[in-house]
Amino acid sequence: MSIRTVKLHRVDQRRGAAGEVDDEVAVDEAVCIFVNDEHYRTLIATPEMKRELVVGHLIGEGAIRTVEEVSKLEISPPKVNVVTRGDVDLDLLRWSRRELITTACGPPTAARIEGQLGALRVSSDVGVEAEKVWEMAAELNRRSLIFRRTGGTHSAMLCSLDGGVLAFAEDVGRHNAVDKVVGAGSLGGHDLGRCVLVCSGRQSSEIVLKAAASGIPVVAAVAGPLESGIRVAEAAGITLICFVRGRRMNVYTHPQRLVA
Repeated sequence: MSIRTVKLHRVDQRRGAAGEVDDEVAVDEAVCIFVNDEHYRTLIATPEMKRELVVGHLIGEGAIRTVEEVSKLEISPPKVNVVTRGDVDLDLLRWSRRELITTACGPPTAARIEGQLGALRVSSDVGVEAEKVWEMAAELNRRSLIFRRTGGTHSAMLCSLDGGVLAFAEDVGRHNAVDKVVGAGSLGGHDLGRCVLVCSGRQSSEIVLKAAASGIPVVAAVAGPLESGIRVAEAAGITLICFVRGRRMNVYTHPQRLVA
């Protein structure tokens, strides 16, 4: 488990005490992603599930569509080099991603967003029971051991429609946690078009775009959405469910997939 013990000086006014104590913190490190020996991006992440992180990140960012496009993946910390079966134009990829995020976060221009997300639109007609979504959120919280001990991580989980857990990850970054479970699901050969992505963090455009690029039709979060996340979910055909807490939830887009 990626936890380290550190010494700190704690001041507790309620108890009228101060002094040196041991505490636990989440560990993070750099992961430098290279695609065909060209530097693409450096992530600051929890140092577990690096293979899943990189594969999921490349799928979620649109660099590759499926894991079958990866010919070789070499891990030599802090570097991870991915060799693809075809060429990847990293400059075009970076520009396209920035354009998508800028559009989603700018003034309301639904037609433009829908036009740019046309290739990513999720058309899956699956359904998931509300009861299962509540169970998934409870399981996500139950598994988040590093967060309970350190308060420094986010969690993500990939589930089947009946609530079975296909992958779980904790990471210092909410984007990384999503990338890890997407990568694990892809490497495991699961059909992401019949899965639910469950997250602890707020749902911004970047997170929902990752789900769209992966083909995931339902995203459920214990936190709230941002306006950009709602716009992207609506345009991409994703059912976005937030504030899944206790016995309630808010469905912001495409509620037809939620079975009461």
